[in-house]
Amino acid sequence: MLDVYNTLEFKRIQEGILEFAKTEKGKELIFEMKMNSNFNAVKKSLDELDEMMNLISRYGPLPISSSVAILTLIDIAKKTAMMTPSDLNHVLNDIELSDKLIAHYQKHGGDYPIIGEYINSMKELSSLKNSIKRVITPSLTVSDNASPTLKEIRHKIKTLEASLNSKVSSLAYRYSSYLSDSNVTIRDGHFVLPVKTANKNKVLGIIYDISDSGNTTFIEPLELVQLNNDIASKKIEENEEVRKILKELTALVLLQEEEVIHNNNVIGYIDFISAKANYALNNEMRIAALSNKQEILLENAKHPLIDKNKVVGNDYHLDEEKRIVVISGPNAGGKTVSLKVVGLLTLMNQCGLAIPVSKATLGIFEHIYLDIGDNQSLNDNLSTFSGHMKNIAEIIDVTKGKDLVLLDELGTGTDPKEGEIIALVVLKEIEKRHSLAMISSHYSKIKEYAYLSNNIENSSMLFDEDKLLPTYIYKYQAPGKSYGFEVATRYGINRNSIEEVKKEYLNEDSNDFETLISRLNKQIDETERLKRENQLVRQNLERERKELEKAQENLKNQKEHLLESVKLEKEQILKDVNEEIDQVIKSLNKSDIKLHEAINLKKQVEDLKEVETVIIYDEEIKENDYVLYPSLSLEGRVVRINGKKAHILSADGLSYDIEINKLHKIAPNNVNKVKKSENYFENKINTNVGLELNIIGMRRDEAKEALEKYLDNVKIKNIKQVRIIHGFGNGVLRKMVHEYLSTLKGVKYRLGDINEGGGGATVVILHD
Repeated sequence: MLDVYNTLEFKRIQEGILEFAKTEKGKELIFEMKMNSNFNAVKKSLDELDEMMNLISRYGPLPISSSVAILTLIDIAKKTAMMTPSDLNHVLNDIELSDKLIAHYQKHGGDYPIIGEYINSMKELSSLKNSIKRVITPSLTVSDNASPTLKEIRHKIKTLEASLNSKVSSLAYRYSSYLSDSNVTIRDGHFVLPVKTANKNKVLGIIYDISDSGNTTFIEPLELVQLNNDIASKKIEENEEVRKILKELTALVLLQEEEVIHNNNVIGYIDFISAKANYALNNEMRIAALSNKQEILLENAKHPLIDKNKVVGNDYHLDEEKRIVVISGPNAGGKTVSLKVVGLLTLMNQCGLAIPVSKATLGIFEHIYLDIGDNQSLNDNLSTFSGHMKNIAEIIDVTKGKDLVLLDELGTGTDPKEGEIIALVVLKEIEKRHSLAMISSHYSKIKEYAYLSNNIENSSMLFDEDKLLPTYIYKYQAPGKSYGFEVATRYGINRNSIEEVKKEYLNEDSNDFETLISRLNKQIDETERLKRENQLVRQNLERERKELEKAQENLKNQKEHLLESVKLEKEQILKDVNEEIDQVIKSLNKSDIKLHEAINLKKQVEDLKEVETVIIYDEEIKENDYVLYPSLSLEGRVVRINGKKAHILSADGLSYDIEINKLHKIAPNNVNKVKKSENYFENKINTNVGLELNIIGMRRDEAKEALEKYLDNVKIKNIKQVRIIHGFGNGVLRKMVHEYLSTLKGVKYRLGDINEGGGGATVVILHD
């Protein structure tokens, strides 16, 4: 049976994703991707991909850099007990990557719970990070400060090397006449002098090398031997101390190996999701909706491995009602590509990948079985036809209801009549097993059977009959012609000869079916044309409906704004009037005011409040409407309208001609029935004012308030003399009365005489 991954070239998809991966673990996961048939597992994979695509689209790439597979390094360290500076630097790199990912998510990832779950699971390793940074330098060496011993050893080495360099310079100068070159060189880690071979006995020392020509002998002077030995000894000490330090640091890593490995795996997995997301975003791919049903709905689906500028997008549809689709049409018209698009996109979806579509709904399939391409097998000594039959037989034997089957050019490779019968047999066998299937075929019997079956649907790849070229456009519910005769004619085969042979060899049934297909396709084209026109009409009506709704909404908003504006304006007017009345009341103790003036002000305020409850602001005024003329607080009915004026009959029988734009429409049931609201003046003005006020028995504050109100009313009534009865008591009320009266202008007072209550009363005289 054919390998679905190789046949559909899934490796090229993996290679495309690999370009966006940065970690070894992420790359491993990309190459390990396999089709998953578990619904929940696929959903989880697609959900985390969806989150990552949104996260990257909104905030840019995640801070992921190169990361090696730490598990391998840990396994080696367990055997050797020592990690190299490079190994430890990889551990440090992972810890710092974890910190960056956590910081990035804390800043941007509040809406991405699945990704957050991975990142939040990372272990905190700051102590290990600090230990590694203290020991390993950026140049991947062990720092001098890794231990006091190492620092001391390296200091001694530097001192010895300085002495050695000084000694070398001195010896080079001393033996300069014996040297073939003034430059001191190094052989096997030892400083040597390039001595002329003829003079080699002039320099005592150890011979390390002789030049190819034999003219130069490289000698380490005896004076340098001890220094070199001392340096070598110290370097051995240095290496031992470095190994000790690295072993101690390795032990720290191994103590936290689970946390280190866990973080490495999380980094790799996030890199894996990130690579899938970046691949999808870079190629304008979308995530399919998953279905619990066996169905494939792909809109504007494209083959992801075909040039973006050349690939044609098509819609594909299979479901539990129409489980099998037969594709017919011309050779090289795109039938095979359509099969591969459906197969590859289904495979990609179940590998947790986005797919190149405008929209998609996909069920979950247990297997994808296919027979596409040349199945010739030299190993099995099988012809192409035999290879196809062997593969198809295996598919029929194992396929079940939750599988997807893709068969290309079913029945070809043998005698056409036999091939047509075989193709029909295979089609019926697949139908019995209730698998979803797409099958391409040229055979008329296959198209005819599909036309008559309830479970099978015809489809085709369209062909440009004028240009005699394929369009690569897939058309559902329409069988297609092969256009073999038309293409043959275009390339030079005699048309008349073709017609003669057709009449002689093709039976009437075949001609009738091809004619039926042509007529059916024309009917389908006409139906689709009408459908497009109806769709256009519906779109126009929908657009007009939305425009009307928008206009109505705007009108409603304008109305609300107008009412609000009028309401605010009215409230401001009432506020201004009330403030004015308050001011009048407050000034009553400073100046005189006539009672009728106060009553008029009160009436104006009441009229304004009455108007507020009955005005209708948003309707046109017509005859027989009830209206209000606010300036005169006049209410009435419109008898007739003359131009810009309305003739109004008031409730008291009087008539008026008033400009319409100065009128407000009011509700008929409210005319002359406006409820009188309580007014500010009700608490300030009392027209039943006596000539005396008795405050005996009141508390001081209560008595003062009563006195203030009483004198206000006295002024309004224009009474010239009144008496305040406060009694004798302890003199508190009398004192309060006199103190208050002394603050008023135009007021005189005295204690009452014997007939007026004597010292228990005060007589108040008010002047104009």
